[in-house]
Amino acid sequence: MIEIPGSNIDEGITWPLPASKSHIIRWLMLASQSQSKMEICHQGEIGEDVRSVVSSLNRLGAKIQMIDGKILVGVSDVGFPIHTSEGLDLGNSGTGLRMLMSLCSSLSLETSITGDSSLRSRPFDILSDALSSVGCDCKRSNDGSLWISGPANSGDIELDLSEGSQPLSALLMAAPSMKAELAVRIIGKPVSRGYLDLSYKIAKLTGSENEFSENSLTIKPWEIVLPERVDVPPERSLVPVIMLLERLHGVDLGTSMHVKSELLGNAVESLHNNNVDSLDLSDASDLITPAAALLAIGEGGTITGIGHVGRKESHRIRTTVGLLSSFGMTAYSKDGGIMEIPGRQTLIRPETKIETHSDHRVAMTALALASRVGGVILGHECVGATHPNFTISLLKLLQQ
Repeated sequence: MIEIPGSNIDEGITWPLPASKSHIIRWLMLASQSQSKMEICHQGEIGEDVRSVVSSLNRLGAKIQMIDGKILVGVSDVGFPIHTSEGLDLGNSGTGLRMLMSLCSSLSLETSITGDSSLRSRPFDILSDALSSVGCDCKRSNDGSLWISGPANSGDIELDLSEGSQPLSALLMAAPSMKAELAVRIIGKPVSRGYLDLSYKIAKLTGSENEFSENSLTIKPWEIVLPERVDVPPERSLVPVIMLLERLHGVDLGTSMHVKSELLGNAVESLHNNNVDSLDLSDASDLITPAAALLAIGEGGTITGIGHVGRKESHRIRTTVGLLSSFGMTAYSKDGGIMEIPGRQTLIRPETKIETHSDHRVAMTALALASRVGGVILGHECVGATHPNFTISLLKLLQQ
């Protein structure tokens, strides 16, 4: 629990964004499965989601070291992946858990995969059903932990990508170790296409010939050839939170440098232009909470394409509506994954403590809103999933 004083930020800085976890986790997955070394270089800090993935990969036999500004991946001296009787703990990382589910499907012995209470409460049925259909044994404990054993066989699977693209990314990233040829039939219109394109792009850079198709596709294993070094970009999905701070306090924190994003389409740029009548977040649903807050204090608008966000850290439509309500603002949830937000609303200090539901994006948005009018935030530590120094950086600005 932390109490944020209502204050003014009088002077801007360039906000230090963390490194992109989406890029790092994908590179770590493929580098661990290779027979060569590489450096993953970054400028921003590393979040707990990445650290959980590093720990889990090392437990499976990888050789990964984290030093200032670099993650070094060496060649495993015990083989990779190997079975671990201790199991894997992915903390709060849904991306990491799905990637490790697919990777552990190449092992004949059962592997336990768990995480914090938030992660254990999330649905992973789309990927587990797909793995089961090609011969894997996938079970879920009463506490939400998963148990996976393989090996996977070549065969046909179905994936509903209207609920998220990560199951397909996870199967692609683990294909070199799974050593199975998967014929995939795609159900539903794919969402989060930028992240899916990133998976295929990184795989191609390591020698993959796999291509995406919206109807049906084949995933084939490949021999990984790594570049010696890659440089990862900042976590641009957090830019709308920093943009919210800029709007609330009338300062420049450098978000104009980060409005272009292949992962998020034109969503960040649209928010930056401050003239959004309708914002489609089909490919950028992570932005829903700060985007709704920006529309509420701005000219208002409609957010569409968010029907699948119930599979995130929290049910982000409900938590976003609840968060805005706590600060005296209104948003309306409509059927079909639509949210309508009136504009020119005024913030008030919350009368009760604000729940963050172990959702780092909800927590960061709550902290940003409280920086203007004050408030007590519960569970703010979850920001560490992507941006461990967020609260510290915010408090330093408020104390200037």
